[in-house]
Order: sequence, then C-alpha cells, then structure tokens
Amino acid sequence: MRVPDQAAASLEGAEARHLVAAAAARLRSAGSPSPRLDAELLVAHAFDRDRTWLITHPRATLEASAATQLSDWVERRASGEPIAYLRGFKEWFSLRLATDRRALIPRPETELLTTAAIEEIAARLAMDGRTVDVWEVATGGGAVAVALALRFRAALSLGRLRLTASDLSSEALELTAENLSSHGVARLVSLACGDLLEPAPGGSRFDLVIANLPYVPRGEVDAGRGSLAWEPRQALDGGADGLDVVRRFVADLPARLAPGGVALMEIGAGQADAVRRLAAELPMPIALTTVRDLAGIDRVIRVVRVAA
Repeated sequence: MRVPDQAAASLEGAEARHLVAAAAARLRSAGSPSPRLDAELLVAHAFDRDRTWLITHPRATLEASAATQLSDWVERRASGEPIAYLRGFKEWFSLRLATDRRALIPRPETELLTTAAIEEIAARLAMDGRTVDVWEVATGGGAVAVALALRFRAALSLGRLRLTASDLSSEALELTAENLSSHGVARLVSLACGDLLEPAPGGSRFDLVIANLPYVPRGEVDAGRGSLAWEPRQALDGGADGLDVVRRFVADLPARLAPGGVALMEIGAGQADAVRRLAAELPMPIALTTVRDLAGIDRVIRVVRVAA
C-alpha cells in the first residue's frame, strides 16, 4: 500500500514515544490483536534498533526516509501483513532467521520439535561411533535445519552426522540456503527439492526423520485468519481434516526408517489420536509417544521403529 505523503510527513521529527503511540492507535483501530507490541517492534525497526533501545531512547527522532518507511509498515500491518514479513526476520529459538513469503514464519511450537530432534541426535551420537543419518522433511525456511547445524557443527564437520533438509518448494529452499549461509553452516547441510522423502536415494533409510508438514485443515486456511492469509498455502493446507500429507508421510515410514529409527512429527491441536491410529496400522513394530506444549496439547509425535 502506498502511504500518503502527509502521513509520512507527520511522523518526521516526531519523538519515538509519540511514534509508538500513533502507530498503536492506528493498529488498534484496525483490529490488531497486539497493537502496542506491534507498534514498538515496527518503530524500533525503523530506527534499526531493538525494543530495549527504544524504551531507553523515548525522545529519539526519525529522518524523512525512515518516517516514510514506518508509515508504510504501519499501514501494511493494519491490513494484516505479519510483523515477521515486514521486518524480514523472526527471532526464534535464540536465532534471528530471515523470513519472507517464500516460507512459513517459524512458530513457537516448532521449538518443541527442534528440542526433541536435538535430544534424539545427541543420544545417538553418544551411543557409538556410527554415523547418524537425519532427514528433515518440509524444512520451509530452514529454521530446524539451522538450529541443528549450529548445535551439532562438530559432528557434521567430522562426518559423524549427516543432515539433509528437503522441501517441495524450490523458493522455500532458496530461503533455507540463505539462512544456512548467514549462520555459517551452509556447507554442513545438504538440500533436496521434492515431495516428502522422494528426493532420498532409493533404498536409503534414516536414523531420524523430522517433519513439520502442512497440517492446517483447509477450512481454516480458506478463512485466512491472521498470518494464514499471507503465508504460502502449499505449506499450510493439510486437506479437509489437516492430515492428507501426514497420511502419506506415515505410510512411507516403513520404507524409510532404519531399525531403531525415529520419526518426529509436529501436529495440530486435536490430531494426536488420528495420527496414533495411522501409526498403529503400519506393517512394522512401533512404539509411540507424544510431547505436549505448555498448553498441554500433544504437539510432537515420536514414532520409533522397534528393532527386531
């Protein structure tokens, strides 16, 4: 949206505290669920600073170009565009990750999936001297891959761990590559483009498969509430019940999990029982557990292929 010149002009020379108040009022009138926080984030970004700096510099003023940019951001946020896309990054899992409309914005729930993956890899590396083979499906912008590469940089460099991240979207993989590069771990992670585990070499099996698949029911995607209206539909739409892609992924596990291998899947609220039933029908012995989020919702499914 093009912001009228007078709107930007009214912000030029205004103190930071007044900028925040004006932005919060505009966002409140537009129905933002967090107008004050949104305003602080955008004003701080206009100063190229963080919120802590903003709080301690309430009388700082903006130059004309920054005021124009801030006006544009406020109007775009008022129309619903996510803060992470406006700023171009998301702070997640103590990382700063580039974000744009090529991929989903990293969610707090995915930190649970990442923590579970870290624990699984660490346990396997401590077990013996074998190389641990890990494949992450639907990597999106690469949040999980970056976190794992940074945590296990030494193991990846020494060949004790092999990590591949894949996605159906080549554009999402471009963002993954950018995030890996900006964190200095691009050479440690292999990238592959394709549906689920199709890009993996035929007959290959993995010690750990990580998946954050599209699991939002189509009706919610169609409603387009919040950031769902702006994020790539392909990464959200899980079909009528949200489980279309999950079904295909679970069905492929017998061919892809090594004996003793583990699959970790992030799921939506209320989907745990359905995924348990899918896993129970697999033609292999399994053990299944779940990880709950802070709200007590089963958020990560852990499927173990029990070694014969």
